[in-house]
Parts: sequence; C-alpha cells; structure tokens
Amino acid sequence: MECERECTIAEHSNNYGLQMDRLQYVIEMRRRYSPPGMVNSDGSINQEFFKPKRIVVLQPRCKWGKPQRDALYKGLEVHGVGKWREIANDFLKGGKWDDQQIRMHAARLLGSQSLARYVGWKGNREMVEQEYARNKAIGESTGCWKGGMLVEDNNGTLRKYLSEEQQPVAATTTA
Repeated sequence: MECERECTIAEHSNNYGLQMDRLQYVIEMRRRYSPPGMVNSDGSINQEFFKPKRIVVLQPRCKWGKPQRDALYKGLEVHGVGKWREIANDFLKGGKWDDQQIRMHAARLLGSQSLARYVGWKGNREMVEQEYARNKAIGESTGCWKGGMLVEDNNGTLRKYLSEEQQPVAATTTA
C-alpha cells in the first residue's frame, strides 16, 4: 500500500498487520547493520541514500579503422615497437588513443600477444605483414595460435620453439 505522505514505520505496521515487537526487531537490525545515512531516525529506509551521488557521462570512443592502421604501420616504421606515445603524437592525431590501445593494435598487426622480443624493432608494412605470417606459421605448428595471435601456453612451448631458432626474431626481419 502506497502512502500519499511520508508514513512512519509504525503506521505501516498497522496497515500491514505486523506485530510491534517484530517491527522493533527490524528497526534495530536496520540501525545496527545499515551504513550511515541509509536509515531515517524512525527506522524507515532513506530512499535518497540509494540515488546516485554523481552521474558519469562516458564519451563515445573513437573507432579504430584503416586510417589509424595505416598510421600505426608508419609509426612502427619510424619509431618502432614500444614507442607508443611517440607514434600517437606523430601519426595518430585527432584520436584519443592511450599507450595500451596502441600496443594492443600493434600486437594484432604483428600477430604476437607478447611484444617483448620486438621492443625497438622497426619495420614497414611489408615487414610487419611478414612477421604476422611468420608468427601465424609458428603458432599453427606449435598449437599456440589463438584468436589471430601467437600466445604462450602453460608448458612454455613457444619459448622453447623460439629459443631453438638460429637467429632472434628482430635480426631475421630487419635485414
């Protein structure tokens, strides 16, 4: 039953037929275990407590498309892997890309979840695409190709495979 005016719990208890000792128990439990401000002085629930204190409006994110991908290729050629802020400042103008987003897109372009072995590596679009194809071949042969990327498994399969190779990854593609 809705009240047109603010009702006390005692008035509600009569309307709903609650016993007063039970009502007193409820009020005591509310007072004892509720956070400050949640219970009014009469033991009723303060509905204002549950209203949002502030509203956060999220700005729509910019979409990553062909122009951004082309700019990232150019950034990898000029600055190299790991220089995400420089790539953003010089080539990804107008977008609000943080370092993590740029790193993630570079990892997708190279086809490798870990970019640790690529730090400082520079390559143009063709070289990046060659690395992607190489990483895909390695991933498919070792079973470490997941979601379009070369990923390490719990057994260290990828680490073992790469340590058995003759030359490091960066040396094979920059020549």
